[in-house]
Amino acid sequence: MVVAAAATVGIVASDRSDDGQPGRPSSPEPHPSGLPGSRLATDLGLNATNNGASNREKLVSALSGSSVSVVFPPGDYVIDNGGTPVVVKGFSGQLVMLPGARLVFTDSTKRGLIFDGGNRAKVSGLTTAFVTMPSSRNGVEECITFQNTTDTLVEDIQITGAAAAGLLFWECTRPTVSRAVIRHTMADGLHFANCQDGRADQITTLDTGDDGVAFVNYASGPPNTGGVATNITVTRSKSRGVSVVGQSGVTVRDVRVESTAGHGLYCAYEASWKTRTPSDVVFERAQVTSAGVGVDGVGGGNSGVRVDTAGPVVISKITVEKPGRHGFSIAQSTVTVTDSTVLNTPEHGFHIQDSTCTLDRLTAEGTNGIGLNATGCARLEFGSVTLRNTARTNKSHRAVSLDNNAYVFGGRTWVADTQKPATGYVLAVSGNQRGNLGTVVDHVDSADLVMENTSGLPWAPA
Repeated sequence: MVVAAAATVGIVASDRSDDGQPGRPSSPEPHPSGLPGSRLATDLGLNATNNGASNREKLVSALSGSSVSVVFPPGDYVIDNGGTPVVVKGFSGQLVMLPGARLVFTDSTKRGLIFDGGNRAKVSGLTTAFVTMPSSRNGVEECITFQNTTDTLVEDIQITGAAAAGLLFWECTRPTVSRAVIRHTMADGLHFANCQDGRADQITTLDTGDDGVAFVNYASGPPNTGGVATNITVTRSKSRGVSVVGQSGVTVRDVRVESTAGHGLYCAYEASWKTRTPSDVVFERAQVTSAGVGVDGVGGGNSGVRVDTAGPVVISKITVEKPGRHGFSIAQSTVTVTDSTVLNTPEHGFHIQDSTCTLDRLTAEGTNGIGLNATGCARLEFGSVTLRNTARTNKSHRAVSLDNNAYVFGGRTWVADTQKPATGYVLAVSGNQRGNLGTVVDHVDSADLVMENTSGLPWAPA
C-alpha cells in the first residue's frame, strides 16, 4: 500500500523541525508585515515612489467597502488631497502603518483623509504630515476624519499639521482613540462631534490653534451622549485645554494642561455654536498651570476652570496655578467642587455667580482677588474652605465675599494670613440671604479678623 511504502521511506522534509530533528513541524515563514492574513500596501499598488494622484486612487480603491488588512512598510506615501475630498467609504478592516511609514498630503489647505461609514475598523500607527505645513485656519478642513462609523479603534498615531482639527470623529458610535500625539493644528487637536460614547486615552496635543481635546454636541445633530477622556496632556493651546461643550455624560480624568489662551478646563452651553446644554459632566484629577494667560500673543485673561450654563457638573482633585484670571469661574450652573486648590491667581480664587454650588475641602492661596467670591446664587453650601494669603492687591481685603445669595449653609471657614502686613482678613456677607455661616477660624497673624455681616447670618468663632 502507498501508506506502508511512505512509512518505510522515513521522515519527509516537512516533518522536520527547524534544527533538522524529526518529530516537530517546521515553523511557517512569518508574514513580512507581522500581521498574518494581511496584504502589503505595495502589493495593492501604493508605493513611496508613486505620485500623489496614483497613491490616492490606489488607497481609496483598496480600502473602500473592504474588510482587508493593509500594512504600510516604511516610506513616505504622498497623497494628492487637492480638489475633491479623499473619501474611503465603508472600511471595516485594519490599516497598519509600520514605523517610518507616513501619509504625506500635498495640499495644506484641504482635508487629508475621510473615513465614511464602516464597522469595527482598526487603524494603527497612522502617521501624517503635509508637504508644506498649514499656516492658517481653513474652515473645516481636518487632517483625519471619521464620520458615521461604529466601533472604530484608532491607536498609536501621530498627526502633524492640519488646516482645521487634527483628528475629528463626526456622529460616530463608540469611537476610541488611544495613544495619540497631535501637534501644530490650526483648530482642535482631537474633536468628538455628536458622538455616542467617544473614548480617548493617552492623548498628547501640542501647539493647537483651538482646543486641545473637545467633546461637542451641536443641537442640529443627533442627541448622542457619553464620553471618557483619560491621561490627557495639553500644551500651548490657543483656545481651551479640554472642553465639554453641549455634550452630556462626559468624564475627563487624569489631565495636565499647561499654557493656554482660553480656559484650562471648560464646560458650557454656547449659543454662538448652537449647542445643547451639557449635564452629568465630571472633571477629576487635573493639574492646570498657566491656563488662560495667552499663547503667542493670542487670548489671555481666562480662568483655570470655567463652567457656564451647565450642570450638574462634578469637579474634584483639581489644582490650578497661575491662571490668566480666576482659579475657578462658575456661572449659571449646578456644580459640586471638592478637594481642589487654586494658587497665585491674578483675580479671585473661586468666583461663583448665579449658580447652585456645593463646595468642600477647597483652598485658595496667594490670590490677588478675593479667595471665595459668590454672588446671586440660589444655594451655596460649603464644608471646609481655606483662604490663605488672599486679596493681595484687592483693596477690600476680603478673604470671603458672599453677596445676595438666596441660601448660604456654611461649614468651617479658615481665614489664614501669614503676611506682614496681612492682606486678606475680611469676611464680608451682604444682601438678603438666609442660612448660616457655620464656624469661622481666625489664623491671621498681623491683623484682626473683620466680620462685615450686614446679612445677619449666624456664625460661630472657633
